[in-house]
Amino acid sequence: MRSSVWVAAIAALVVWSLLGWGGHALLDWSSDWAAANADKISPVPEVVEWVSWSFRSLGYASEIVVLIVWAIGSILIIGLAGLISRFLAGRRGKLTDLKNWRG
Repeated sequence: MRSSVWVAAIAALVVWSLLGWGGHALLDWSSDWAAANADKISPVPEVVEWVSWSFRSLGYASEIVVLIVWAIGSILIIGLAGLISRFLAGRRGKLTDLKNWRG
């Protein structure tokens, strides 16, 4: 039973990692797209350059945010699996104590 908890935790980590990877790809693509289309906002070159720089910086910051959220989620998944595994181990009765009992 305890091994099935860890198999489920590994499966949850795989799904969580795929979601993190997809979120990172989406944020990276959208920030690059917004930076490439910054000239649609204003005809002034300084404004276009500033807006493009802002969107690219937002894309770089999103990598760090996605990594931090992924790490926190991974720690929670592993911690929850550890707690469930420990709870299941504590419920198992010991037969050796019953054999040595004299009443």
